[in-house]
Amino acid sequence: MSDSVESSRSPLKRAPCPNCGEPWLRPTQLPGRLRCVNCLSRFELVSQCPNCGEHQTILRMSNTEDMQCQSCGASMLQPA
Repeated sequence: MSDSVESSRSPLKRAPCPNCGEPWLRPTQLPGRLRCVNCLSRFELVSQCPNCGEHQTILRMSNTEDMQCQSCGASMLQPA
């Protein structure tokens, strides 16, 4: 039964790609930019939520929680 819990988590512990849903987002050489290795889409981590307009400080990109708005939970990743 613990197998179902472990299989629901991403084995790579990375954020899912907003385009294809696979956990293959990797940071690029430019700060705040990510690229999906699976579908090759590029994204930018923005400081203002596109959903509610709340401004947030980008502290670090290693944590997937930093890629979601703390107010409404929307993705802070935008196509680049």
